[in-house]
Amino acid sequence: MAKVIKIFKTVRENWKKSILAIVITGYGVKFVNRKYEEDLLRREYCKEAKKYGDVKINIGERPRKITVFLNPAASTGKASKLFEKNAAPLLHLAGLEVNLIKTEYEGQVKKFIEVMEKNETDGIIAAGGGGTLLETVTGVMKKEDKDFKKKIPIGVIPLGKTDLFAKLLFGSDKEQVRFILDSALAVVDGFSKKMDVVEYKSEDGRNTYSLVGLTAGAYSEAEKKKQKYWYFGPLKSKWTYIRSTLTQWPSVISGKLSYLPATEENTKLQKIVIKQPLPEVKRSWWNVLHLFYKPRPQNSQEVFEEVEAEDGQEEEYTSEDVTTVEFSVIAPIVQNQQQKIVAPELHIGPSQIARKDFISEGFRREKLATRVYSSPDSRHSLVKRIKFVPDLPEDTEKKVWYSIDGEQFEAVPVEIKLLRNRLNVFHSSRTLPC
Repeated sequence: MAKVIKIFKTVRENWKKSILAIVITGYGVKFVNRKYEEDLLRREYCKEAKKYGDVKINIGERPRKITVFLNPAASTGKASKLFEKNAAPLLHLAGLEVNLIKTEYEGQVKKFIEVMEKNETDGIIAAGGGGTLLETVTGVMKKEDKDFKKKIPIGVIPLGKTDLFAKLLFGSDKEQVRFILDSALAVVDGFSKKMDVVEYKSEDGRNTYSLVGLTAGAYSEAEKKKQKYWYFGPLKSKWTYIRSTLTQWPSVISGKLSYLPATEENTKLQKIVIKQPLPEVKRSWWNVLHLFYKPRPQNSQEVFEEVEAEDGQEEEYTSEDVTTVEFSVIAPIVQNQQQKIVAPELHIGPSQIARKDFISEGFRREKLATRVYSSPDSRHSLVKRIKFVPDLPEDTEKKVWYSIDGEQFEAVPVEIKLLRNRLNVFHSSRTLPC
């Protein structure tokens, strides 16, 4: 009893230190418990991956080859550790042959993919942030070998800060470890589905391809500056919107916009027939009749492909001069409602907005689980094709920026359209229980 009284007196006499000790202890217990739960989660996913590795392959077969492009600089330099601790064990336990390539500079992924052959890999994985995925998609889409795009699926292991497409694919309400494990398990499962790709054609011929879309304007500029205010901790997002109203206000984007409205008729996919040669039948060396075998003439087979319909001569573009606080073109994967017309959605925000309304809208977006690309008072329309020529400032030091899948690009005249079902992406909707 005397010891209890002594402890009570010590706490009362040093109450500030006692409160600090309790807070630190509570945080430490929570941290250790979270790490323990993450280890249990990794163990369950490893057990699931090992089921694939235990399956015997026949003589003459080979393990699946996976090429991983890892950006070590993603997640402020923690990407390599995150990959090795969470994703790599699943890939190896599943018996996959993993070729890991750590990128060293921007554009390296596209250069690698440019020289890759379809028999060198069974899948390409972008392990990093939005920039790594964007380079991978662009590299694959620029391949002249059409069979490469059809046969080689791509996957994403989210190790960055934004990972917009991965959140749409696997869910935005997951902790980072489960997020990475689910994406790696999708590669292990090996199931893929065709995804739409957004094409951006610029006048200088430097085309880019993405999976989510393009945004520009005040809200996009605020998103870009969030990491700059890291020292505000959990309040950095709110401070970003407040700070944006104090400098260079109003932040608007203006230019000449032309677009072709989307209809059920002009967005229907057309079937075309492509003739491909049949593979020649190979004879084994032990066939005693091989001396009498004469190869048959190589016949061709008809393969059906679905492509977008060309613009009709009678279709007219709608043109207007726009000045808006927000301009965005979003792929169908982002659109919540199921629509008969599959086409990009054009959002044009108001031409001006009060500071308090801008801050309120920014705070509202921060509370939502998924990223928002328009305000309630924005104009929405489905479009087949878009041409946008931005008004650029006379001062060359001042730049206007697009945000494409969360990555910054200098604004230039651009033509945007949707390419339907052009890319195979590793996808799995399953997630293991806690």
